[in-house]
Amino acid sequence: MALQSVSSNPAPSLKLRYSKALRCIGQSLEQLGLKALEVKSHGENYIVQAWKKGTSSSLDHEKHYTPDDIKTLEQEGRAKRKPFPSRFTPLSLSQVLRMAGNYVDLLRGRLVRVSWQDQSDRIQSITIQYEPFSVERGEGPDSHVTTIEELCIHIYKQRKKITSASEKTSPRLAGETGKRR
Repeated sequence: MALQSVSSNPAPSLKLRYSKALRCIGQSLEQLGLKALEVKSHGENYIVQAWKKGTSSSLDHEKHYTPDDIKTLEQEGRAKRKPFPSRFTPLSLSQVLRMAGNYVDLLRGRLVRVSWQDQSDRIQSITIQYEPFSVERGEGPDSHVTTIEELCIHIYKQRKKITSASEKTSPRLAGETGKRR
């Protein structure tokens, strides 16, 4: 974890939680097949820069989101939801961004930047930069931005092994419970 000095800007009113805003942004971008993404917050607005898989390092996509845009994305997402949701994918772009936003929400901080990279089929990397709660309230002489440098999420896409492992543990637990009685 690295700390960087930055002058404190007043935090935006948290009418819309970061977890919800970042999830909506992620859902709107999931179909693009991205290899990297950077989301910066400016007050209640977000600036997104994205790079697609298989392209050069030049910027492929830039979009600005306002609170109204986020609300529209939330409504569109709600309309698309099925009564019986399909399999939950915790490592989809929208869920990874949601987790990053939730982290900042839980700390009651102010989001500065989130960077995400799909490094390979099995590894994603996310960097979260935020101003902690004490800076928001003007406490302490040291205004700084806390950075989580590399929180790597290792993705092992071995669904069959995971499924079979969970199936094996369920009967075993039932058998062990029976033995204890």
